Amino acid sequence: MYVARQRLIFMTGSFLLMSALVLFFGFHMVAGDRGILARPELDRKIVLAEEKLHLLQRHQTFLSQRIGLMQNDSIDADMLAETARAELGLYAPNDVIITIDLSNLKFSEDILN
Repeated sequence: MYVARQRLIFMTGSFLLMSALVLFFGFHMVAGDRGILARPELDRKIVLAEEKLHLLQRHQTFLSQRIGLMQNDSIDADMLAETARAELGLYAPNDVIITIDLSNLKFSEDILN
């Protein structure tokens, strides 16, 4: 009788423990941070991260091209003059300044950070 009671307690405890584990993992599989319900939000974050990566790659390409024009072995005279005038503010009264709007490239600090 004593052995049967111990066996009943053991079986009940095992069943409760296994039930608790199944409920715990089942709940987190559905409602956890990476669960089924969080999947749309994770997909949205992935899309935003890929868009940011694409913009950063475009920005890197843009900067690489500008740096390539200012290399020591082949400095582009127009690039050198443009940079010097922009940095030092050395504009003659008869200079014609044409500005290029780069806002459509979306290289703002909000996107890059």
